Amino acid sequence: MTHDEPHRQAAWEWFGHGQTLALLPMNADPETGAHRSSVVVALPSPSIERLAQSDRDAFNREIEWRFEHRLGAMSLRSTRHVYPLVSVYPKRFVAQRFATIGDAAVGMHPVTAHGFNFGLTSVASLSTLIREARAAQSDIAGDALLRRYERGHRLATRPLYLITRFVTDVYTRDAFPASFARDALLRMGERIAPFKRAVAMSLA
Repeated sequence: MTHDEPHRQAAWEWFGHGQTLALLPMNADPETGAHRSSVVVALPSPSIERLAQSDRDAFNREIEWRFEHRLGAMSLRSTRHVYPLVSVYPKRFVAQRFATIGDAAVGMHPVTAHGFNFGLTSVASLSTLIREARAAQSDIAGDALLRRYERGHRLATRPLYLITRFVTDVYTRDAFPASFARDALLRMGERIAPFKRAVAMSLA
């Protein structure tokens, strides 16, 4: 979308009541020179379906309202896309002569932005083990190698997956007890700076 106010090359994410917003800065619009960003809005399914099907002008006005007019007038400059936000963690990463990497190994909720990092980690880990096996003239898809990969990738991903799953659940759900936990965490964050930094780091 294009918008009146500059994005100042800053990406940000906002957990609001009943919605999550994200803004990803882009280069200026090639046709108009206007400020331009990729906009992500996470809403319950009925709300997002209604928004996706609204006419262009109504869509623009609602996005302006959801962003509290921080970016001034906003205008849709592309097609709209709707997809479910889910996270999954498998019981196994490997099978006989088979290993999963990337999103096939760990499906992270997109709001945390950790999925890409986990994907790179899985590729680096498995490729390192394969190089070591080749150097030792061992089976590059043997059970021992695959077990090492699975054990290492689980240690590298499981703790952060659980932390970010908890944080996103608390901050994207309005029903009790999530709303109570969110309010308590926000009050704690205002009083305890290290806690606030820890929450921010879990989403960075």
